[in-house]
Amino acid sequence: MITYACFNEHDKKAVEELVKFIPGKIFDFHAHVYREKDLNKSTGRNIFIGHDVVEAETWLKNLTKILGREPRGALFMPFPTEKCDIDAANNYLVTQLAQFKESKGLVLVSPTHRKDLILKHLENPQVVGFKPYHLFSSYKPTFDSTIDDYIPDWVWEEANKRNLVIMLHLVKNRALADVDNQRIIREKCKKYPQVKLILAHAARGFNAVNTLRGIGSLRGLENIWFDTSAICEASPIKAILNEFGPTRVLWGSDFPISQTRGKCISLGDGFIWIQEGTTSFEKLATPCNPILVVIESIRALKCAADDFGLNYADIEDIFYNNAVNLLEKVKKDGNAESASLGRLQNIENTGNASCPANSGSMENVTSIKTQALYLQAKKIIPGGVQLLSKRPEMMAPGVWPPYFREARGCEVWDLDGRHYYDMSTNGIGSCLLGYRDPDVTRAVIRRINLGSMSTLNPPEEVCLAGKLLEIHPWAEQVRFARTGGEIGAVAVRIARATTDRSVITISGYHGWHDWYLAANLGEDDALRGHLLLGLDPLGAPRELRKTAVTFKHGDFDEFRKVLDEYGDGLAAVIMEPCRYKDPKNGFLEYVRSETAKRGIILIFDEVTIGWRLNLGGSHLRFGVNPDMAIFAKALGNGHPIAAVIGTKEAMQGAHGSFISSTYWTESVGPAAALAVIDKLEKYDVAGHVAGIGSKIMYLWKQYGGKYDLPVIVEDGYPCLAHFKFDHELSQHLNTLYVQLMLERGFLAGVSIYPTFAHTEEIVDLYGNAIDEVFGIIAGCLKENAVGKMLKGPVAHTGFRRLL
Repeated sequence: MITYACFNEHDKKAVEELVKFIPGKIFDFHAHVYREKDLNKSTGRNIFIGHDVVEAETWLKNLTKILGREPRGALFMPFPTEKCDIDAANNYLVTQLAQFKESKGLVLVSPTHRKDLILKHLENPQVVGFKPYHLFSSYKPTFDSTIDDYIPDWVWEEANKRNLVIMLHLVKNRALADVDNQRIIREKCKKYPQVKLILAHAARGFNAVNTLRGIGSLRGLENIWFDTSAICEASPIKAILNEFGPTRVLWGSDFPISQTRGKCISLGDGFIWIQEGTTSFEKLATPCNPILVVIESIRALKCAADDFGLNYADIEDIFYNNAVNLLEKVKKDGNAESASLGRLQNIENTGNASCPANSGSMENVTSIKTQALYLQAKKIIPGGVQLLSKRPEMMAPGVWPPYFREARGCEVWDLDGRHYYDMSTNGIGSCLLGYRDPDVTRAVIRRINLGSMSTLNPPEEVCLAGKLLEIHPWAEQVRFARTGGEIGAVAVRIARATTDRSVITISGYHGWHDWYLAANLGEDDALRGHLLLGLDPLGAPRELRKTAVTFKHGDFDEFRKVLDEYGDGLAAVIMEPCRYKDPKNGFLEYVRSETAKRGIILIFDEVTIGWRLNLGGSHLRFGVNPDMAIFAKALGNGHPIAAVIGTKEAMQGAHGSFISSTYWTESVGPAAALAVIDKLEKYDVAGHVAGIGSKIMYLWKQYGGKYDLPVIVEDGYPCLAHFKFDHELSQHLNTLYVQLMLERGFLAGVSIYPTFAHTEEIVDLYGNAIDEVFGIIAGCLKENAVGKMLKGPVAHTGFRRLL
């Protein structure tokens, strides 16, 4: 028997330690109400001594006393037993809900119970879904049942049709680590995307190892949440946070289990409840004063939150906001999805699509909170953001989400919780392995926990230097910075110091510093065609005029002309070995030969292309060694780190020139880079991103042809795949494409930098969206309605001042 315990002085003391952690607003996502007579005592399952009836009012009174604040509501459900009276239990639930209008309820459901008797409860607006349970399975022992044994198909179908919650209590000894459980959850979530599936008790993480082992199998599922009820160890909650973040976690008490004294702990391949009534605490080697399970559970949640680094807003989400946001979606029509599927069906049937009316505001596409913050930012941050390429105006003004809350793999969530697959530049090319790569993150967290900055220097930079030189045998020395623009400026400074010359000749884009923008100090836009248009050199000293001159990649004649005019004054040639395709035959070799003859330092900019085609710099692929090479972006996979490597002779100027910065000595960047390189050495990342990019290029061609759109997919490296609309309204079409893809849950422009985190499954979803969107665009062109479909201004094409 389990004893129903009263709040005592030991509980009070424990709660005092949690008072600053527990937020003001609370919604309990897992609480029971029942009458013991409905449970059928003949099963021998006498739950609590002296409590024949457990009411919602009892829940409120007890939780308020324990938490020191009154919960706003709860998700109530009956207590299931093998032979309980399901109808009586559900009817009692409804009577209790009537007393608490802010609360919701789940009705018990079994494979053998009459469907009509269950469905009649859904007429009650407070009943939001189903609570199946393994005890209702015909398979014996029921604890070994599959999910299908105790959740009939009609439950999934009704929940999907009506946007309802299903509260799933996993069984089998391995719980979430069981491969059959994993398979069925994935199958059901994909087949029934409108179901809100709650995995109770942190995916039944009473044995924490099971949740740790199995949580990765659910990666990418968007209709799954986890409640923390009765979980008394931090590790299963931390595992969920690691994989899904705080917005999928829901606090629950498991009332009245919450009122028992003790806790559940992992033990071997199972778990054990240590409770009053089953354990003699006074006989333990070290006598203890057990506290209520609900307090132990909150302790575990706090430990996981502290370890993960959650802030107070995250805690408020877990205790209240996540529940409210989830329940707001329940019982709403799936009109958006139905309309989307309808349009897709129309396209498939007719081979074309009409242009739908522009119904709805921008809020259909993006989020109020996300856009509001950007309006504020533009008032206090010149340009609104720190990077030109991340300005929303470059994609779809007023529609593209400016900010992210979470990013994992190739998935992004904005400030309002909207989910997107990133099929664009994935951090402007910085995250080749995907966002928050677990191995890189682990290395970074280790370094942060040990301390990331000191009066002394980080040893990781020596290890990283050695690794870069090992991969590039021609190089002999290394210097570090933290960004691509910085390292370009460092390389140019070193080259000038080594050669005692001033002029730099440029091909391509190499950052924002004065040395580079000096190329535009002449009478025309010399940098036009070098990736960014209209780069105003305002602020770059006019005295730097003619210290930077340009040439086009692959143009032998233009390069010769620069050599003829500036040969003896050239300190360096800086260029990408390649960009979107292999360099013109013999061009790199020619540049290498001519610079060597004249004592000009050849610098290869590998900031973007490095690591994407092969391990290390792309120049290794072509067998042409520069005097220096610079790296950033993918080297840190989202963590700031940049490097210039070079021959001892070329790097000579670094010894005399003053090149120094405090934050170049922090340790997170080098630690991240070492983890990145380690992973690149273990896996064929370049092969993977090439495969993903190739499939995406095929999809663009396939659906562009299907709808006779003017889509040009240029041949080139799949790792930097891109297309264009060959049309006089190309920028309008670009903007409309971005807008329509956002509506379907994709951050997508006319180019993509595939990552190691992109999967065939995600690309298939992307392909379905392209099919639909290209069909709509074709219809709009046919009806001359492209402009009418736009929900904001046309995207900018280059550098523009934001007022």
